[in-house]
Amino acid sequence: MFRTVCFVAFLVTVVVVTVNLGTPCGAADYDVYLLAGQSNMDGRGRVSELPAEDQRSPMNRVIIFYRNVSGSSDGWQSLVPGFSIPPKYKGELPSPTFGPEIGFAHSMMQRHPDRQFALIKGSKGGTSLRADWKPGIASDPESQGPRYRDFIETIRKATQQLIDRGDQFQFRALLWHQGESDAKSKTEIYQQQLTHLIQRIREDVGVADLPVVVGEVFDNGQRDNVRAATQAVAADHPGVALVSSEGTTTSDPGTHFDAPSQLLLGKRYAEAMNVLLANQP
Repeated sequence: MFRTVCFVAFLVTVVVVTVNLGTPCGAADYDVYLLAGQSNMDGRGRVSELPAEDQRSPMNRVIIFYRNVSGSSDGWQSLVPGFSIPPKYKGELPSPTFGPEIGFAHSMMQRHPDRQFALIKGSKGGTSLRADWKPGIASDPESQGPRYRDFIETIRKATQQLIDRGDQFQFRALLWHQGESDAKSKTEIYQQQLTHLIQRIREDVGVADLPVVVGEVFDNGQRDNVRAATQAVAADHPGVALVSSEGTTTSDPGTHFDAPSQLLLGKRYAEAMNVLLANQP
């Protein structure tokens, strides 16, 4: 299902366009994917450990709009590894690290050779769903966590630039990877919070059945509640799928996925996404 939409009055009014009138010559048509979460969505995989040259090269059919508290892509850019800001990094983008977007984009390009992709990525390490990403109430920004407000603002800025360029776009899905900072939450509490987040993102982008893929945090034996909650949300809600972290490895003691695992997770996100999209009416 394709939806071409534009934002009016800060993500409140959504206009569904069925006929493309007056689109400038050379304008593009993008499938938009939203990427949000904490450090493993931001990415701590080392670019220097990518096994293939083409994985380090710009992707000619994928652009990214990245925004982090510590820096941003400064508008839309061709996707390359490095739209990630690791701790204490003070340099420019692209940085030496990457997230699941690289494996995801390569897999999606292979599966859909006729499509162009736009990734809107908002991520920050060490952030919680209970506070930082709290979605709150749509009409009350003060009830929302700072990272949620930032992400909605990032979506607004990114899509407005597409509109200004004359491009067409369709919201296709949300990719969410987070949970380490909520590891002490009770299963039912995190489950409720994640369900609320999904509902609110769908509301704010105006797509009631927006597909969502949630990723598991690494199983270090101390995050059973969050892992169980994530699995339950995927199992209990139509249009939500789970990406397993089984078989992954980390570059530190049990938290941050290394480069091979980031690529693997990105591929799994794409596989789960294609199943969800195929099942849409």
